[in-house]
Amino acid sequence: MHYHTPYLLEILPTIPVWIAENARTLRRYLSSLKLGINIESLEIFESNQHTPSSELNAFLSKIENEKCIGVASEAGIPCIADPGNRVVDWAHRKNIRVLPLLGPNSISMAIESSGMNGQQFIFHGYPPIQAAEQKKWLLDLFVGPWQNYTHSFIETPYRSDKLFNFLTSTLHDYIRLCVAANLHNPEEKVMTKTIAEWKKTKITWGKVPVVWVLSRQTL
Repeated sequence: MHYHTPYLLEILPTIPVWIAENARTLRRYLSSLKLGINIESLEIFESNQHTPSSELNAFLSKIENEKCIGVASEAGIPCIADPGNRVVDWAHRKNIRVLPLLGPNSISMAIESSGMNGQQFIFHGYPPIQAAEQKKWLLDLFVGPWQNYTHSFIETPYRSDKLFNFLTSTLHDYIRLCVAANLHNPEEKVMTKTIAEWKKTKITWGKVPVVWVLSRQTL
């Protein structure tokens, strides 16, 4: 994370309890900041999409009286394409103040760098896996009330090339596709072209994380 604002650096040392996808990653990050945080004294509960609700609820009941609880994501920010929302929902139910902290978000970064409509957009999460369902889902994005919206979604990195080929062979030539690959990394690449233009571009992405953005908007 490169968003080390003074406010963030002031808040982090005050958090004794954390809920994170990976405790080791969180400890390494906090240690790298050199803020004098006693890393060994932190209480960290690992929670991801596979964590049973019963285990998370038991931990939340245990820490309910803590003054400050942190939620950390492995990539991006918690609760956006991330399971951290379960903790935030619990906090609202308990009338506990929720304080969002600045951090990188690949979804918003992709939309803002795509050149597409940022006033009306939808994030769809993961597309269907089966080809027939995926094709219907894809074509339905551009009919009905949402046809002029910007549509974004993500996919497992090892499917990046397969999905790219599917998009370019299925969508109409006038649809604009932005491929936002490896965001916030040295190999970062963001490219927006029409499907017709992509068909003329010889490129492979490899097994990299991508945020895909689609629009029928024209200037």
